Amino acid sequence: MRILLIALLLLTPNLVLGDDLVDESEQLVEDTVEGWQGDLPASPRPSQDNWVDDSHAYATQQADALTQWMDDYFGDPNYELEAAESFLRLDFSTDWDQDDGNNNQVRLRGKLQLPKVSRRLNLVFSDESGDEFDSDPDARKLDDNVGLVYEVAEDKRSRFDLTMGLNWNRVRPGVRYRFQDTFAELYSYRLTQRVQWENGEGFYATSQAELNRALGENSLLRWNNRVVYGEETRGAEWITRLSLFERRRGGSKKYKTGINYFAGVNGFTDPRYIKNYRVGVLFRRQIYRKFLFLELEPAYNYRKENEDDKRHFAWSIGLTLQIALERDLARKKNPSRHKDPADDNITGNGSDSPPDAVSQHQPGADSPYPDLPL
Repeated sequence: MRILLIALLLLTPNLVLGDDLVDESEQLVEDTVEGWQGDLPASPRPSQDNWVDDSHAYATQQADALTQWMDDYFGDPNYELEAAESFLRLDFSTDWDQDDGNNNQVRLRGKLQLPKVSRRLNLVFSDESGDEFDSDPDARKLDDNVGLVYEVAEDKRSRFDLTMGLNWNRVRPGVRYRFQDTFAELYSYRLTQRVQWENGEGFYATSQAELNRALGENSLLRWNNRVVYGEETRGAEWITRLSLFERRRGGSKKYKTGINYFAGVNGFTDPRYIKNYRVGVLFRRQIYRKFLFLELEPAYNYRKENEDDKRHFAWSIGLTLQIALERDLARKKNPSRHKDPADDNITGNGSDSPPDAVSQHQPGADSPYPDLPL
């Protein structure tokens, strides 16, 4: 009996404490149901992003925006071919060459979407082949008077198209693939490959590689290379060109001015010789209205027409008046296509404070072309 009493005395405090624990557990449940919740424990793997990553992302965005601005302003064919809007450019140009004399021409360039037929189909005019980058009039031209481009697939870095060039009595069906990306903050590259067939010339391939390096908020260095090889070409017909692009604002602080200093070489591999060394500068400026552009392009050539000819120097100069019309459509695949965070810092009228890296503009807000109906 004495042992039983001792056991009861020992068990009684534990029973009381057990009741208290049950009451506390019920209270915790009630508090949780009422909406109270304690702080969550810290994540065992906190985010690794810091100011270094933010600075890298900002610098990459700046470089990419500058490249897009230059492509848009100077009318890069690769850029224009993939633009999300319809546009037209009417060029009135006159060229003078020390060897060939004067040459005057009127040319319509542009791209029109055909949404009633297909949202992926575009009608292109003149040299919108997307692979022309050399202004040498003797370089091999791949332009079509009229053509169709059908977008098969596109993602952030690549795009695949079916093409059909039409020019009087010849057709030029083909395919086109483009891949582009950025690296090392200030660098970007673009690779373009085309394979085409033309009646009378057979199959030929065009390979183009472009490397860009942002030198600041208003300067871009570009190295461009292109090789054409086919059944009727003189071996591989190649061009390499180094360009320095700059953008400035004129004295009126209203119209933007672009300058392109360039040096290029083009030649053949069968027979193997260099046809022309070319250096020059292209001045492009908006005048009177945003859709009016004036271009002046003096250049100096060191050329020979054939392998056995004597190489000689020759001046050339080009003058072009361009009417540029562009219509932004509601369907946008790249909302930041025309965005340029550094646009307010263009030489001659800029703020010293850096732009907000996360600010967004409306599509086409910084495009140098007006949103006019076509």
